[in-house]
Amino acid sequence: MFNFAVDFYNIHCEMKAKPLTLILIPLAFTYAAAGNTVELNGAWQFRFDKDAALEQACDPAFEANDVMTVPGCFDVLEQYAKQRGTAQYRKVVYIHENVSNAVWQIEGMGLRGRFFIDGRKVGESSLAYSCIEFETGPLSAGEHTFAAALDNNLINDKDELFLPYYDFYAFGGFYHGMTLTLQKQKVQLDKVLVRTRDFRSGVVELELETLCGASLPATVSAAVQFDAGAWSNVKFTDGKASLKVPDFKLWSPAHPNLHTVRVKYQGSLAQARFGIRSIEVSGSDILLNGESIYLKGVNRHESHPSFGSATPEQVMINDIHLMKSLGINFVRGSHYTQSQRFLDLCDEAGLLVWEESLGWGNRPEQLGNPAFIEKAKEQTRLMVRRSMNHPSVIIFAFLNEMKSHTPEGKEIADILIKVIREQDSGRLVSFACNSVKTDISNVNTDIISFNTYPVWIDKNPMPDSSPETMRRIIQNNFDEIVRYFRGKYGDKPIIISESGTCGIYGYRDNTAAQWTEDFQAEYVGHAMDAAFSNKEIKGFTIWHFADADSYHRSGGVLRTKPFAQNLAGLYDPYRRPKKVTEVVREKFSSK
Repeated sequence: MFNFAVDFYNIHCEMKAKPLTLILIPLAFTYAAAGNTVELNGAWQFRFDKDAALEQACDPAFEANDVMTVPGCFDVLEQYAKQRGTAQYRKVVYIHENVSNAVWQIEGMGLRGRFFIDGRKVGESSLAYSCIEFETGPLSAGEHTFAAALDNNLINDKDELFLPYYDFYAFGGFYHGMTLTLQKQKVQLDKVLVRTRDFRSGVVELELETLCGASLPATVSAAVQFDAGAWSNVKFTDGKASLKVPDFKLWSPAHPNLHTVRVKYQGSLAQARFGIRSIEVSGSDILLNGESIYLKGVNRHESHPSFGSATPEQVMINDIHLMKSLGINFVRGSHYTQSQRFLDLCDEAGLLVWEESLGWGNRPEQLGNPAFIEKAKEQTRLMVRRSMNHPSVIIFAFLNEMKSHTPEGKEIADILIKVIREQDSGRLVSFACNSVKTDISNVNTDIISFNTYPVWIDKNPMPDSSPETMRRIIQNNFDEIVRYFRGKYGDKPIIISESGTCGIYGYRDNTAAQWTEDFQAEYVGHAMDAAFSNKEIKGFTIWHFADADSYHRSGGVLRTKPFAQNLAGLYDPYRRPKKVTEVVREKFSSK
């Protein structure tokens, strides 16, 4: 596969009283090699129409006036910074041979999109952050023009998955790239899903997925290879077979051993990387491979000032390195589905992961809305199927801080729990609850997870400024919440999924005034001590890893977001450490 980012130029000349200005717009072009997968990343022709809605600006024949990369977020660039509207992309793709069908895969976008090939619409989606796929239909050998329109407007509509009041910034663009997979035979393997069936003996179940949903016979024979071992013929019934992995090694945070499997069927090949491990609950304990584990965690947004949500691999690797240097063994991907490359890196590093489908503080009018429910179901199902092979993912969740004290909250919680369990993923199910004394929606979860910010997000003012008072209030808050959940739901594991406070990088004060690094370090230290002292709490997840963009000049209470950022990060947006990192490292490392 070869990418010609600049194959040739359309030269537009603007004659003015000033000297001649040349605007060079590359004709984005991709040459597809002879394999089945075409990489669509790189330079695309581009146009942005500020404030325009998707329905107004969407035109595959648009006049380009710029160039944009995929992956990439256009609204981190100076000329489009923090702007809302519709962006249009176009690229020419050369295909070697006629194909009966293909799948165009987009791994994360913001926020709504329509997709075209040669002016023909092939799909649209409003599942922001999800990995989505569209069948293209037949494609002939030669050049084809791929076009997409993305709308990053915030729409205050109960049908939408992303609403203006959400406390994180919704970037516009394609977050983690695109591919095109060509169908070259009627039944072509696409993916292998791997489920651990017995971690003690190394038995796994393989499930075959075909491209474009082609039907497999009820019983098929396929060749299977684990790692670099011998190939063997295996009988699959209804697309599934259970096998013992030769010379298997367990996956764990201390020993993140990974295996590969390859399956050949009628000339097509699918492969997967996986880890053998179990995650379950026993009473109030969380068990990994049969042994109790304490989750020492942090929340992380996919956000960076230079890249938005399209964080490159170098940023991901550095983030994981920084987390592990603090003694962290668990990261919550807040508040949306995660990049597959980030999960790959967590698999390799032995970092446990909570992954959740999109939501933030959703209200009854949304939670009970059939259109919203269907979108949430589909996004949750896609998340589980897409992340099935990642041993790092131990919890699937949904709808952060939705109104779980309402009947609508209880109903949608049960619906989404069912969606997750129908996929038989071998993961635990939870959601981050902040209705900490009124919740009714945790009846069917595996873990009770709660968010709380005593003193910081609290209607009751501090009675005095002493550290002892702060420590006592935090401890009492945690203990009271645990008693409520234990009394209501019995013997389930309980973790804190969010707690922390803000500190502005570089602001230090001997009196530890609020918003300083000193206040943040003191508060987080008290919170960690309080969580560790309560034996019912099986995990503590700090809010959050690095400062990240939030609502900008509208959407929420502006005075709570200096610089339009959530400033509770252990690091600033550029990953410079705050004083609190010293506290976290000391306390997690000794836990």
